[in-house]
Amino acid sequence: MTKRWKSIYNLSFQQRLVMGIALLLAVTTLSLGMAGNQLAKNFLLIRFGDRMDFLAKYLAANSELGILLGDKEMLRRLATNLLAEKDVVEVKIKDEKGRILAIVRDKTPSPSLKRTTAPVYLTTASENVVFTQKSSNRRGKIIGMVEIAYVTTSIDQLSTQLRNRYILLTLLIFAAGTIFFLIFTRSLTAPLASLIEAAQKVAEGDLEVRLQKGSLPETRKLATAFNTMTQALKDSRKDLEETYQKLIQEQALAEVGHFAVTVAHEVKNPLGIIKGALDILRKKEVEEDVRMTMISYVEDEIKRLDLLIRDFLDFSRPKTLDFKKTDLGLLIDEIAKRLRIEWQAKGVSIKIKKNFHNVFIHADQEALSRAIINILKNACEVSPEESQVTVQLVDQGSSYILTVADNGPGIPDEIKKKIFEPFFTEKSKGTGLGLTLTKKIIEAHMGQIEVKDNKPGGTRIEITFWKMNN
Repeated sequence: MTKRWKSIYNLSFQQRLVMGIALLLAVTTLSLGMAGNQLAKNFLLIRFGDRMDFLAKYLAANSELGILLGDKEMLRRLATNLLAEKDVVEVKIKDEKGRILAIVRDKTPSPSLKRTTAPVYLTTASENVVFTQKSSNRRGKIIGMVEIAYVTTSIDQLSTQLRNRYILLTLLIFAAGTIFFLIFTRSLTAPLASLIEAAQKVAEGDLEVRLQKGSLPETRKLATAFNTMTQALKDSRKDLEETYQKLIQEQALAEVGHFAVTVAHEVKNPLGIIKGALDILRKKEVEEDVRMTMISYVEDEIKRLDLLIRDFLDFSRPKTLDFKKTDLGLLIDEIAKRLRIEWQAKGVSIKIKKNFHNVFIHADQEALSRAIINILKNACEVSPEESQVTVQLVDQGSSYILTVADNGPGIPDEIKKKIFEPFFTEKSKGTGLGLTLTKKIIEAHMGQIEVKDNKPGGTRIEITFWKMNN
């Protein structure tokens, strides 16, 4: 699409309508003006030609006596008197043989001349060849010829004045029409602009917005329908929130029951190890190295129980999140800087492949940091030595995509569906709640987390964050 068509495509409805009406007015007025000017000019030329014909006949009637007497001075005076008429530039009087008896000219040169002639008749005293319609039947012998040369300068000047006035009138009509239609179309476009603005607010979650009814019946109907729709959406949202809260409570009760069974199972194994270690420690003959080993077992299992309880409490009673305007790009930089200190010594590097700042979202910085750290740690743990974990943030228009990719063994498809389930883990010392808590934190931020394959090998975690509405 060319730039010209793009500029037209981006014009508003009001601008297009006003441009169309203004163009129609201009073309119509100019066309009528040009046609009217040409008709007026043709009419004036005809009338002007009739006047010159009348002057030629009048001179012919008065030249009869001068031609009969051969009085050239008399004929010259008659020609000179006629030359005083406006636009007459030359007058000739000839005899019946075409000899010039008198000729007078205007000194002003003229590029183009028009000519008219009238014969000089030999008439009786009672005849009047100029003013009597029936005189043509009583005309006598032609004794000479009168020739008048004239210009149409005055007609051209008058035509130019008319054209200029038509142009001025066209501009005035164009300006008045444009102003009128700007005012007129505002009553049509203002409700559309209000509707667009209100629809954007509704899309952002504001269901309190209402449209003014306006002055036109159509806009009143539109406003009523829109306000009814937003009220219905508001009522539906309220019902949905109530239903959702009930589902959450029911799901929480179901999860608590499931967790109770799972925790009991998870606690049973550490307690069994602790009990066995204590039984060995009660024996007096136990060797020192065995005793120290049993003590380390007890300490490890106590730590495991403590971690399990803490994760369980965090999962079952999550704290209230404090959402604030947070720069996601800056947060990623800080997390990567902290984790590099730990994992560079273990031969795993963390590389930020793509990132940028001023990427603002609504977030609880502490909770979101914990979720991202957990994902990065998992990626580093499965990565072999001398490998790399890459992090990149991409702007997708309405959202940001945070990607964490590793070069580990990857995750089978049947396990991908389970890794976010509570207490599911393939780690020997894991609680199985880390990724579950991570998913809950991401979803609390209105985000989405997905597990994909990282070709040629490894796993790629993609987290979607929606942009913050200003």
